[in-house]
Amino acid sequence: MIVCARNHPGPQPYRYFAGFIEGRRGEILDAALAVFGEKGYDAGTMREIAARVGVSEPAIYRHYASKEAILADIVATAGDRIAGEMTKGFSAVTGDNVVEMLHRFIEMRRRGIDAKRAAAKGEGEADGLHSGAGGVMHILFHAAPHKEMFTDLLRAHLGQPMVEAIKALVPRVDADFGITRTPGELDSKVRVFMSLFAGYFTTTLLYDAPPNDDAIVDAMLAIMGWEPTPQTH
Repeated sequence: MIVCARNHPGPQPYRYFAGFIEGRRGEILDAALAVFGEKGYDAGTMREIAARVGVSEPAIYRHYASKEAILADIVATAGDRIAGEMTKGFSAVTGDNVVEMLHRFIEMRRRGIDAKRAAAKGEGEADGLHSGAGGVMHILFHAAPHKEMFTDLLRAHLGQPMVEAIKALVPRVDADFGITRTPGELDSKVRVFMSLFAGYFTTTLLYDAPPNDDAIVDAMLAIMGWEPTPQTH
């Protein structure tokens, strides 16, 4: 029996994977995101994923052997996509544009979160990577089970590429400000850079206060020792 996805209660899938993966695979991954985001990985079922797609449960098994296989594909594919886009953006950062680029990265992340919330409320679909990536990352980190396999996938497809991209970014910007660091100092600054960027959105939610991008960018610049001239600020 075919189940119509649009009549299924709860948040409907928003287009993230279907925006760059043609065919049923993209639809299934988007549907799984909706189910895992609403109920968590453990409580979500293949039947519910099938309902969101609008097909029978056996039809899902023709594409994926298990729920675990679906989440593994989500983690690897989204990780590669997000890391690739962020690496491309990081490669353009210099001492001259670091303030502008930090603001741009923060805004990209915020658009992703806002798009995920809007889709969950039925207010429209996320459109493309730059609006959807933040929502996918949110679901990945909250819906993925605490299992070594998924942690390894996140590290391989998202975490390590991001670390390497930031490790390339920091010395390049350092050079523009006349800064040199030991390998140990570089590692600690990369961790701080990532923690400030990711932690900003978590603390904004917990603090229940309007965001203050200027403050977080100023903090990142101060901790990294990057002091732009008035012309670059």
